[in-house]
Amino acid sequence: MKKNKAMYTLQQDIKIPNIVETKADQTFARIQAEAKTGKEKIIVYDKKIRSPKKKYAVLAMAAVLAVGTVSVYAAYTNWSKGLKEELRVTDDQQENLQANGMAAFSDASATDAGITVSAQQSITDNYYTYLSFKVEGYHLEDGKQPDFENVSVTVDEKQDFSSGASFYSGIVSDNDGMAVYADGSALETTEDGKTIEHYVMDDGSMEYHMVLAKGDEKGYFIGKKMHVEFENLGTVDKAQYTPDITGKWELDMTLGGADTSTIIQTGEQLGDTGLTLTSVELSPISIRAAYDGTAADQEAEIPMPTGLVFKDGTRIEGIYGGPGAEFTEGSQHITSFALDRVIDPDQVAAVLIPKTSNETGGENNQEYYEIAIQ
Repeated sequence: MKKNKAMYTLQQDIKIPNIVETKADQTFARIQAEAKTGKEKIIVYDKKIRSPKKKYAVLAMAAVLAVGTVSVYAAYTNWSKGLKEELRVTDDQQENLQANGMAAFSDASATDAGITVSAQQSITDNYYTYLSFKVEGYHLEDGKQPDFENVSVTVDEKQDFSSGASFYSGIVSDNDGMAVYADGSALETTEDGKTIEHYVMDDGSMEYHMVLAKGDEKGYFIGKKMHVEFENLGTVDKAQYTPDITGKWELDMTLGGADTSTIIQTGEQLGDTGLTLTSVELSPISIRAAYDGTAADQEAEIPMPTGLVFKDGTRIEGIYGGPGAEFTEGSQHITSFALDRVIDPDQVAAVLIPKTSNETGGENNQEYYEIAIQ
């Protein structure tokens, strides 16, 4: 049953300097020429982080402002409040993401059963795309966690990517990887010890955040057509879904995106692991690390950078924000995942790669290989 179905094909319409447009054209030409064959098997993993209910990875549609010319100031007003909070996006970062084409906005919307689902915006790089949807018209009871019963996403009619999503709860991780509210305050609990989450915005709406991942294929999402279907809305507790609203919301759109990554060649050995970190690729929303060698412990996973050190001395020990992948590319081992916040790659001085966990120290005493990259 389909009611009041609204389908949109969105087009980006933000003025970009000529030099940026030229680089974008070169990027698309290179992506088209870089058709890869014979890829190795991808191992997708979803490591735990110290934030409750942070089930991420999903579907990001970078869509775009629809028809008409929009000033940079006007575009700022369209930023998703929840996505800006969750990814810790500063005003300068907003400006940069819009200027380089990574950030895109949408007016795609669908209404059914009194509920309206709208695509707000996306942020897309070579391998990942974040997206925020606004959900209006649903009354959520206090203490409940909202969720759609089914979400289906295709990119160019394919589903050969990793994904994850959840309603934004107002909880993020701080620089130590610990869960806090978006304003930095400590988490509060109910009398029975349950963490208090803030799903409902000041205007009564909620936001559904998603991220899609294709860590082994550069430029996979850029400029692609995407179709999303949300089906039924209710609540979930201990993985048990409770139905409430029967409905279906479908959206069609075209992704934006840009190649904005910085690749740093290294060559640092990781202690006696048998591995050498050969390069780190950083974008404002993701990281990829490449290693040479054979792991001394054949059963161990290829390590992934889980922290960053910035040039101003800031140290972040929890940066995992989305679906990760581990695979081989030629003779190299690759790990890749989406960051839990927007960064400026040029300001990163070093990456932190965890050593074997201290059996008596626990997570808070984790030791790292700190490898300078700039």
